[in-house]
Parts: sequence; C-alpha cells; structure tokens
Amino acid sequence: MLGEVGRTAQQRWKHILHHTTHSEEVTWAHLPQHTDPVVSQPGSSEELNQIIQSLSDGVRLTAQQRNMLLDGFTLHDGSRVSFSSSKLMVNGRTMPFEVPVVSFLTLLTSPKKRIGWDLSKLFSIFGTLNLNYQRKAMNDRQRFGRPPRLHPLQKPGADALFNWIQWMAEEHLIPPKHYTLTPIGAWARDIKNRLSSGRGRNKFDSYIVDAFKHHPSSLRALSEYPWMNRWVSYVGTTQDATDRPWPFAIEGMKLKLKVRSVNNAARKTPVPVEPGVWAFLLSSILSPITSDEGELLYALQYNWTAQTTQLHEVPAPLRRSIQFLNEVIDGNSNQVHIHNNRLLVVGKLGHFYEVRVGKGVHSAPFIIEAIRSLEPRRTYPLCIHSGTFHATVPLGDTIAAVVLSLVDDINVATSIDSLALELHSTSPLGFPRTLEDAHIPLLDSTNLAAFVQHAVRRRQSITWLPPEMRRATNAQARRQGNFAPLFNRQHEFNAHHRHDLERSVLSRTNTLVQHAIAANRPPPLPQFIEMWHTSLSSDEGGSSGTGHDDHLYHRIHGRNEWMFLRNFAEAETVHPIGDAREGERRYCELFPLLWEAMMLHPVGSTLRISQQNNGVINFQHCNLSLTVRNPQERRIMCRFATLLGYREREPAQGMMILERRGGPRNNARRDLTLLLNRSQGNLGVRGAPPWWWHYRDVCQAPAQAPEFRWELEQEYRDDIRR
Repeated sequence: MLGEVGRTAQQRWKHILHHTTHSEEVTWAHLPQHTDPVVSQPGSSEELNQIIQSLSDGVRLTAQQRNMLLDGFTLHDGSRVSFSSSKLMVNGRTMPFEVPVVSFLTLLTSPKKRIGWDLSKLFSIFGTLNLNYQRKAMNDRQRFGRPPRLHPLQKPGADALFNWIQWMAEEHLIPPKHYTLTPIGAWARDIKNRLSSGRGRNKFDSYIVDAFKHHPSSLRALSEYPWMNRWVSYVGTTQDATDRPWPFAIEGMKLKLKVRSVNNAARKTPVPVEPGVWAFLLSSILSPITSDEGELLYALQYNWTAQTTQLHEVPAPLRRSIQFLNEVIDGNSNQVHIHNNRLLVVGKLGHFYEVRVGKGVHSAPFIIEAIRSLEPRRTYPLCIHSGTFHATVPLGDTIAAVVLSLVDDINVATSIDSLALELHSTSPLGFPRTLEDAHIPLLDSTNLAAFVQHAVRRRQSITWLPPEMRRATNAQARRQGNFAPLFNRQHEFNAHHRHDLERSVLSRTNTLVQHAIAANRPPPLPQFIEMWHTSLSSDEGGSSGTGHDDHLYHRIHGRNEWMFLRNFAEAETVHPIGDAREGERRYCELFPLLWEAMMLHPVGSTLRISQQNNGVINFQHCNLSLTVRNPQERRIMCRFATLLGYREREPAQGMMILERRGGPRNNARRDLTLLLNRSQGNLGVRGAPPWWWHYRDVCQAPAQAPEFRWELEQEYRDDIRR
C-alpha cells in the first residue's frame, strides 16, 4: 500500500488511495457521480482563499472574514456548516471537538476534489473525533503526575464512535412514529459513561460485547457504515495495555498523521486534502483495533518510512539451544508434543501441561499452564521457578529445562511447592475429583507408589486418591512419626471446592476414561492428545474470524465454565451493560412505553402499581410489566397516570389500583415536560437531550382497547433474564 522504497509522502498517499478507492472503507462516503456537495458558499473563491491563507499564516481574521465563516456553506442535504474559531457548527449546533479548519476550507473551495463526496458524513465524524487526544493525555499527565494507562482500545476511537452515534441519533436518524428522538442516543451515552468509569476501563472487552448484544433495534439504521458491523461482532484481545501514540493531530489548523521516521522517532506527516484518504482514515480509526482495518492503520504508521526488510541471522548459541530442545523433544516423543508455538508435556501420572514462550510469572521467559479440561478448554497457570534467570542462558536451554522438569513432575515436585500443590490437589486429566478403585489400574503403579512415598515424606495428603488409599497413606505417615497436620486444611478445602466447580460439567475426557475402564483398555492418552490439537486449532480459527462466539468470548476473558453456567456469577437483578432496563435507557425507552400504554387504554381500564419496592406495574389490556424499584419511580408512574385521567381506587393485596375515568388533562404534555425535566436533573444526567423528546404526544382515550404493538406486550421485570 505504501509503494516501493524511497517514495515521497505524496506518492505514498497516492498508493494508499489507489488501493482503497473501491473498498467499503471509502465507498461509504460516496455521492452519485458528478454530484457537487456544496450548494452555496459565503463568498467568492478569492475571498475564501484569502481566509485560508490568513489562517495558514496565523494572521488574525477580520470581522468580515469571521462573519463569512459563521455564515457558512450549504450542503446538498440541506445542512449548513460554518466555523467559529477552531470548532465546526452544523445547522447552528457546535460540535464537541476541534477540527482542521484549513483542511476543511480547502476542500470546500475545491470543486474538483469535493465532487462526488458526501462532505456532511465526513464532517460530522470529524466533529465527534478528538483529534488532539494526545495533547489532552499529556495535560492529564502533568495534572495527575502519572502517565495515562489505558487499554489501547480505550483510545478515543471508541469514545468517538459513541459520540458519533449520539450525533446521528439527534440530527440524522428518523425517530419512531409520534416521537422526537431515536433511543440509541441514550444507549450510546450509557455505554460511554460506563466505559469512562474506573470499572469500565478494567472490563472494556466484556462491556463492549454485552453492549452490542443489547443494542436498540434502531441501531440497524447505521449498518451502512462498515465499522458498525465490526463492533457488533467484536472479539476481545488478551494484549497487554500499551501507550501507543494517538495517530491524529491538528497543527496549523491542518490534519496530520503521526508516523514513525527512519531513525525510530515520531513525526507528523500532512494528510492530503483528499476525501478518499479521509474516508479511509476515519473508517480505520472508528473500527475496533482488533479488526483488520484497525490493525492496518497502526501498521501504516509504524512502517511509513520502512526502508528494506532485514533478514536477521539467528545467533549460534540460540541455534544450538534450539537444536538441544529438539533433541529433548525427540527423546521424549511419548510425553512431549508440538502444536505451532506450544508444547504439550504429559506427566508421569497423566497430568497435562502446556508450555509456550512469553512473559510469565516472575518475569520468566515462558508460560506454563496445567490443563484441567479440553472440552471445554480450561487451564490453570503454574510457576515452577523462583524468579532467578540469567539473560546469558539461551532460550532453547531454558525451555528444555522446563520440559525435562515437567516430564519428571513427580520427583521435581519434591522441591517445587507450586507443582506439588497442583499434583496433590488435582487428579490426572479426565479422572474425577476423587478416584475410585476402578481408576487405579489406569495409572502407572510404579510412579503412583513413588508419588505416595513423596507425599508421606512431605506430610501432604493426596486429595484425589480413593478414601481407603488416602487413609492408608495418612496411617503410614503417623507410623513414621509425622504427626503434624497433613496438608493445610484450608488449602485442601479450597482445592476441593475449586475442583468441584471446574469439574461440575462432565467433559468428554471424563467420558473417555469411563469407557477405558468399561473396556479394560489402557488410559486414552492418544485421544487426549488429539483433543488437545483440536482445541488449539479451533481456538486459532475462532480468534481470527469476525463472528462472535459465546464460548470464545468466555475463553478470552478467562471466565470458568461454572461461572458462565451460574449466570455470569452475578445476581439475577444485575443486567449487562446496554440493557434497556438500566441507565438512561430506562427513562428514554421503558418509561415512554408505560406512558404510551396508559394513554392507549380506554376509559374504565385499570392498572396496578406495587406499593412495595421491587414490585411490578402491570396493565389490564396489555402484557407490559416493569419493576418498580423505589418510591421515586412510583411517584413518576403515578404522576403519568394522573395526567392521563386515572384515579386511585382502594388498594388490594399490596397493589395500588388506578382506574381511568376520563381523558388526559388539558396541559398534560406541558406538565409531563416539567416532570421529566425535574427527574432528569435529580438523576444526574444533566446536559443530555431532554427525556421528554422520547415520549409520545398526548392523544384522547380510545373507545376500546386497540391492538397494541409488540413492544407493549413485553415483560421488562428485573427478575427476568433477557
């Protein structure tokens, strides 16, 4: 995409434009051919060019020139864009962030470049994108005395996405019938507020997945934009947090891209005034960084001035150490197996360990995980070293030592407590938490006897042995004079509890062990090894795809299967981020449904409101129900009913009974507006668009109950898991 070595920046941009012209990263901003997006401009071309020159030179504009920019340009869709200082205004409304005014004016005054491009789409995204994010981060560093440690995905690309969704909901999307605003604006504000909290920064991946699982149906109106489908099918990442530079900057009111120079320093290269280039960059920055498009933008930054591909010679010591590691693997071919960048080591009793190169515990250059299950795949991290490493020891020798240690895990465990704890508290792969006598013949008798003797000498109990063998082991320890408590009881309880939870679901490995016992066959290790290869192959295939998979999601985030089965380890009343029953969506989607249902019931109809907290409200002629959480919500609901002509009757069974005796009050809409404005201020969402925009206009009471739309037939109680 960047062209051959030695090309200028202008040639690189031409190459990028050539490769992306017909891709969906650019075509989303196209207009029909030969369509001019600018209908009128505030002055002649000479006057506008003089303004551009003055801004580029840093010269103060005259009052007449400032008024021309405030007057603005009329675009093809009827919108009017104008400029005040460094801010963009659309139809008189100022957008939240600074924009490259000189770049915008250059494009607006160039018919050759602007024809065929939807400038309204481009400008609205620029106005919601914090191009000077890096400068803000530096100011925060000076204020708080620490660098901002944010997940790379929490760079303002995600914030810009939700800012843009809010803008589209308020300015461009057609609201539902009888309403003033679409509900996705409240959804976007809820997500952004949660992500900006301390908890949100730690759970970014899970919050994003949950949010797009529970998005409003009106979000489909934005599916024409390529980045939206990538967020809907978002898959998280296990990548560590990093301080990657924010790619954009505004200098001299012009747009620039931060790239890496030849000497590895950062520099800013001007972005040409080409709508195709802008569309590509905006689509990339609004896409998740785990998508191909998000990675491509950073790849272009870091390889902007790459000269040649250098071939690195492997040092002789490292090459010899890798050869030694291969000899170790070949010499233990029954116990050591390879799958891409991972090694599988089978212990003497059938415990499975996985080894790969990476930053492990105590800064070790390797990561060890004990495999607890293969279908579903569950692992547990292990540390077998104290943290003393020598940089001069080649990596191959280090990994070879680890492999040899795990091959002889029974004897090595006598000097490594973490490995001993794993062996004593966890049964071999595929075996139940507590073995029965029928399982013992599947284990190597010599290795099992040696393991029991080691446990007796260390005064440790093997928790997974059959009860008779465990009692015999303890009796042997007492005869030898080891009267100290066998194994720490709390550790034993914790190990049993964890083991019960992890093996609560019968996996395929357990089934294979049962079949081996029934058929009087050797342990099914070949099948286990094949399952290990399959589990890694499926993981690699799933992580590279764009589709979302629930099992993949829980594997990425390290959630155990028992937590998944126990409703995400949360109470039933705790709803995922983005759920319509939580946050601002509750008052912009669910309460408007209550208002509409009350309004569509005929005279003589009743509704019931619980007098107790966490009760329900329900209706006579539709199935809509909602949890009444507190007295404040109860007062709002009762006020809705009063404005629409309901009167209270005698309560029954802890429920308020309200009967409709007439039509709505004369000033019902005005009083509703006042009520919602007060509630919006009290509930801490000041500055958001008025809630009453989401509420249907008042209509007279119908003669009979109508056919309610499906949204008014749903149950939104807190105790229902949606």
